[in-house]
Amino acid sequence: MERRAIRIGDRMVDSGELAERGTLAVLSALAIMLPILDVGLSGTTDDILLHDFRLLGAAAYLLSLTYMAALFGVFARGMREHMRFIDLAGLIMVIVAVSRAIYMIGWRMAPAIATTGEGSMEPAHFAEVHLSYGSLPLLLLLLGSMWHLLRSWRS
Repeated sequence: MERRAIRIGDRMVDSGELAERGTLAVLSALAIMLPILDVGLSGTTDDILLHDFRLLGAAAYLLSLTYMAALFGVFARGMREHMRFIDLAGLIMVIVAVSRAIYMIGWRMAPAIATTGEGSMEPAHFAEVHLSYGSLPLLLLLLGSMWHLLRSWRS
């Protein structure tokens, strides 16, 4: 498939790569802004975002920063040599975010064992954990990052 180059200022930019990296940058911003998990405990609900301390904290903003740097790399010729490593850094951040969310789901769903005064053990109530609508951009970001990294390492 032939890609078209467009002129932006004095630079010739590949329009396909610009659209792909722009989409990944938008998905990374959406993954940070939208809630990833919906946790319910005994009638109360709580939305957990990627930048919450329970998931990634301030490190979640590195995800968006990485994909913004990759978008900037389309325009800067000097960054072309480093784009593979920027893609790899973005993929590592997405994998950490997804694995931390999976850990959070597993930790909330594991039964807590409470001891009673008689020495018998009874399982405590489960917390309800649901994926929220912010998990879709994170999943698309994971798939898009893997596809883009594989394609950039092949060329």
